[in-house]
Amino acid sequence: MHKLVNGQCAEKDLVNGGRMNVFISAEIKPMMRYNEPFRSNSFAIILVKSGNLLLQSNFTKNTLEANDVYLVTPGSMCELLHLSADAEFITLGFKREYLKEQGVFLNGAEIVHLFSTDLVHKFSLNEEEFKELEFALLSLKKKINLPEATPHYKEIIRHSFISVLYEILLVYSKYRVFVSVKLNRKEELTTNFLNLLSEHFKNEKRVQHYAKELFVTSRHLSQVVKQVTGKTAGEIIDEMLINEAKVLLSSHVMNVSQVAEELRFSDQSFFGKFFKKYTGVSPSVYRSNSTIAINPPF
Repeated sequence: MHKLVNGQCAEKDLVNGGRMNVFISAEIKPMMRYNEPFRSNSFAIILVKSGNLLLQSNFTKNTLEANDVYLVTPGSMCELLHLSADAEFITLGFKREYLKEQGVFLNGAEIVHLFSTDLVHKFSLNEEEFKELEFALLSLKKKINLPEATPHYKEIIRHSFISVLYEILLVYSKYRVFVSVKLNRKEELTTNFLNLLSEHFKNEKRVQHYAKELFVTSRHLSQVVKQVTGKTAGEIIDEMLINEAKVLLSSHVMNVSQVAEELRFSDQSFFGKFFKKYTGVSPSVYRSNSTIAINPPF
């Protein structure tokens, strides 16, 4: 478990599962600053013990409070917007590769549905459910901490990991009947647009392209998306590009020219003007002022 004091890490408690691609962290993102978007590279389960946090995932804001559990999918664009001083939580992250190694999970439709990007990912637990999931997570953490030379180490981790997933499945199976995941036509069109955008935003920046793919007019698409999200399709495309640019610039792996090329801008100058229009600073200034990004635990 981990407690944050005045928004800062009181201690660092990151347990790494090594090559097994499963790990438990008590931090949403080590050394993360507020309002710094990042792209999740793993599945994650966030269990909140106390306090609250505001997490935006793929343009949807979620307030998480005590006894809430939230599921994150790989590729999600996440941003921590608020974290209370008394926030205490556990995060389990695991790579897609680890699931592939445990083929039993991928054989069941439940695990696919559980982490589907189309379903509600936030659940509020009762006290008993919370204690059961907390126990399973802390038990897994304890086993990950065992020396790797421990006999049957990987098998021990595997079985403990399975236990955590089944606890999550129990919660999902119980609460999904009370959560309507059937989308109306406007929500369905918006969801399809966001799914297409997440796959093609680097190559396609025109609303017309997505409207054509979805067999609607550009005007209709923008109107519907704004009714559902509060933003037009064009504004969401720009926001997606800006967030991705921030992630790439903060990583300090690419220079400004390389980021412009990665995002398929015609030249660095055009990218610079676009970035400054939305952020108020040039890409080079933003890059130099950003701390070196640390990959989040999910």
